[in-house]
Amino acid sequence: MTKRKEKRINKSLLVNISQNGFERMGVTVNISRRGMLIATTEIFPVQSEFKILLAAADDIYSLTGLVVWNTDRMSPPGENVPAGLGVRIKRSDRGYARFIRTTASHPLLPPGERVEKTVS
Repeated sequence: MTKRKEKRINKSLLVNISQNGFERMGVTVNISRRGMLIATTEIFPVQSEFKILLAAADDIYSLTGLVVWNTDRMSPPGENVPAGLGVRIKRSDRGYARFIRTTASHPLLPPGERVEKTVS
């Protein structure tokens, strides 16, 4: 088993997946600067590339992702989230990397909220 180069952050964020004019919704299970796991109701084939809009508080980040693995069963039978996509991020706007850094340093803060350092 290979080790990840970056720590994944457990975070549920709404994503819009767009491919060839069709749009689907999903929710992240975990995220990092270089990848994410998306729970969705539809399976995409490995090597599929698509646009992702990720909503975090008042910000929306634009990404391009590539499916590196998929599964048709993420949750227990009877639940409505049967598919999972392991996605490698190929391109992202600068704000996304900043969002990941902030979230990794303060994982308990709501998305987009920042900690202000005070000088005594």
